[in-house]
Amino acid sequence: MATRTQAKTGPALTAVLALVLTFSVLVADTPKPLPDPDGKPANMAKPVQVFILLGQSNMLGFGKIGAADKAGSLTHAVQQKGKYPYLVDDAGDWTVRKDVRNARVMGSGAGNMKSFNNEWMTITNGNIGPEIGIGHQVGQVTDAPVLILKSCIGNRSLGWDLLPPGSQRFEQDGMIYAGYKDSPDKWKKGETPKAIGWYAGVQYDGDIANAKRVLAELDSYYPGAKKYEIAGFLWWQGDKDRYNAVHASRYEQNLVRLIEQLRIDFGAPNAKFVCATLGQASKGAGGAEGQILDAQLAVDGRTGKYKQFKGNVATVYSKPFCHGGASNGHYGGNAETYMDIGEAMGRAMAELLGTKSVSFKKLKPYLDDVTTPAYQALKKKDYVAAYQCLQQLEKQLAEDDATGVGSEIAENRALVFGVVDAELMGDLRSAVTDVTALKTVGDVYALSLIIPGLQKQYAGIDIYDSAAGDLAQQLRSSETRKEIAAGKKFYRYIANLGKIEAVSKQPRNDRSLKSIQKSLAKIADKNPGSIYGKAAHLAAEELANIEKSVSAPRDYVRSAAAQP
Repeated sequence: MATRTQAKTGPALTAVLALVLTFSVLVADTPKPLPDPDGKPANMAKPVQVFILLGQSNMLGFGKIGAADKAGSLTHAVQQKGKYPYLVDDAGDWTVRKDVRNARVMGSGAGNMKSFNNEWMTITNGNIGPEIGIGHQVGQVTDAPVLILKSCIGNRSLGWDLLPPGSQRFEQDGMIYAGYKDSPDKWKKGETPKAIGWYAGVQYDGDIANAKRVLAELDSYYPGAKKYEIAGFLWWQGDKDRYNAVHASRYEQNLVRLIEQLRIDFGAPNAKFVCATLGQASKGAGGAEGQILDAQLAVDGRTGKYKQFKGNVATVYSKPFCHGGASNGHYGGNAETYMDIGEAMGRAMAELLGTKSVSFKKLKPYLDDVTTPAYQALKKKDYVAAYQCLQQLEKQLAEDDATGVGSEIAENRALVFGVVDAELMGDLRSAVTDVTALKTVGDVYALSLIIPGLQKQYAGIDIYDSAAGDLAQQLRSSETRKEIAAGKKFYRYIANLGKIEAVSKQPRNDRSLKSIQKSLAKIADKNPGSIYGKAAHLAAEELANIEKSVSAPRDYVRSAAAQP
């Protein structure tokens, strides 16, 4: 690169519009310029702060680095327009942050993971995404090591490919639309769905599994790191959902579910979440694009619509940062779009990181007479009472907004609501997801193991009651008890074989193979119409290959249920 322009020391700042929501006033804001990276390593005594980037192709990044004479390229923006001076040093070379690592992995669905980036934050490839702006912004607000971890692939919709666990089937216009792990995406009401080689949420599962694989190998992606914390999630997606009216109409509820499920899956209830809207989408837009934009703006904690998101979820309205083009054309490869939106997302995340956040155990100082009942109920593990108290508290928060109660009181109440909601609803939604998934495939044995405990905890809470229905009574019927007995044997045989493999660490020998196949054959013969009979048949066929490790019992049951 040629030496950068005088803009390095001059006022080369671009005024940007602050986030504008339905209740806010349009405000012009000039963000402070970022300093050059100092080249120093982070404080490795602190856990790595992990920021997980998710979405589809816009998050992947198609901003061209290009040459100085190519308008829209990153090099042109830096050299000719004096933008992003922190990206180049005095010699004109790309700067390198020694406190921020940049990792990008990708896989199609549940397929094999490929690694594309694993280096200190700098400009390396032919294209960039928002990760550059994000990484530099969050790297400036902490002395802890930072890992920017991108796990996504293009052409994926939230309403199908990225549908999070816990999402339920629904009916619309005579069609049944898939819930999490259903296949195909829709089918006529009354017909039996015929599974295809893809299921609702398979890309969510793959992206999350890949991110967790990186974290399991932390030292390989952040040399010298021993521990980490999930500090936040950043989401830029929505293009594919524009082409499906049903997916667009449900984008908001799916996005809310996504935020909550990510925190559950990574055990990070206090992790922040930043969403960016599609760059071409303008407020007031109609159709599917307008629905998606409104949904993304609605989850911002400052709207007050979702009390649990106050102070921990923010939305970046991307239109002011878009330099032409649209999401389906990757904004013409304009690097300034990717940089400006990335910087805005990073600033939003940095602002959230400065927001007060406490754990349930440290909630007492923030309690008052309005919030104490919910806190006490959850502390006593009276989940039904806690749920009812949360509903009352949500109404009170709405009244606080309307009456203008003192800001500190309102903030503390919202804080308590968010913490209690996260503690209660995380486990509750996981329970609902398990029950729904097991009901869908007819795994009554697995249900018989969890329903008694769940009934004691959650019976009387509407979302659980809706999922469980009369399962408790059904599981006591003589016909179901027979099915449960078959399931118990099937689970036991597969579990025992798994234990043998784990101890021996060797392929199955003929003796163990014949014994287990004989037991499975008995189950299949005695229960030909049973889901466990079918699962036993599938397992026996698969186990004939002694080089292949045994699968989990539920996997066989799920495969059996997918058969016509």
